[in-house]
Amino acid sequence: MHKTLFSRLIAASCLLAATLSMAAGPYPERPVTIVVPTPPGGPIDRVARAVAQQLQIELGQPLVVDNRVGASGKIGVQSALRAPRDGYTLIAVSPSIASVNPAVDKAVGYDPLKDFEALGIVVRNSGVVAVRAALPVANMRELVAYAKARPDQLTYGSFGIGTSLHLHSEELAQALGISLRHIPYKGESQALNALVAGEVDLMLYVTGPVVQFVETGRVRALAATSPQRWASLPAVPSFAESGVPELQNYTYQSWVGFVLPAGAPADVTERLGQALRAATAKPELRRAMEAQGFEVVDGRPADMKQAIASELARNRSLLATGRVRLE
Repeated sequence: MHKTLFSRLIAASCLLAATLSMAAGPYPERPVTIVVPTPPGGPIDRVARAVAQQLQIELGQPLVVDNRVGASGKIGVQSALRAPRDGYTLIAVSPSIASVNPAVDKAVGYDPLKDFEALGIVVRNSGVVAVRAALPVANMRELVAYAKARPDQLTYGSFGIGTSLHLHSEELAQALGISLRHIPYKGESQALNALVAGEVDLMLYVTGPVVQFVETGRVRALAATSPQRWASLPAVPSFAESGVPELQNYTYQSWVGFVLPAGAPADVTERLGQALRAATAKPELRRAMEAQGFEVVDGRPADMKQAIASELARNRSLLATGRVRLE
């Protein structure tokens, strides 16, 4: 009896040890979720889904894209921050989520420098300054002169009050010494459609979807906001080539990257970072992103942290001028 009991105890101990060993297996052991705090079809969503396809190959587990929409991204971010800090919940972010919301919204509910563990920026998104086809300006010099002669008469479209494009547009207008009227829309597509229809005079940053309208003459692109010419519209000069002194060292590019809620195990964070860099090195991902106007970059965690900190300071400095109306 004693031997039988002893044998059973040994067997039970071995089973428990095996179970614990399995529970502590190498990460990841189950599907990983990417929370996208914006609607399906937008820039963050498109990038997240493309990256997820390659990332699941690197990790050997399915990647689930979960769109948690509402409150300018707050709902999605806050839901992800409530999840276990075990590396199974990532967040896809852009400047709007990481450096604009925390600057404009006191009730945002998160601090990107404390609550996010940066994994890296994966794409940058270049764009152009574009005007409605009938506006009588052909380049940035003419636009500045036209606007200065008509203070507060020209209108520009944005993705909404307090969005990254709203802040960027006011910052650029301030740099150029011009005064414009803001017309907010719900998203890039609505704002761009308003520009094509002539409802607004210009957009000071518009991305890939504008290309077809420029090529058909329905809107006019005046300058690329990136340091070099934009590959999607190579005939359009860059800011540095515009002949406007205030634009010689001025650039604006949006981006999409990935973060973890802070507090995940260090080895898991490192594993995810390695897998993400391997995924973005895939030629098929680069081709897919470039076809949509994105530039894939080999973003490092430290670079992403620095970008967020720099943009936060830039946005808070702009808000302190009182130029941006958030009501």
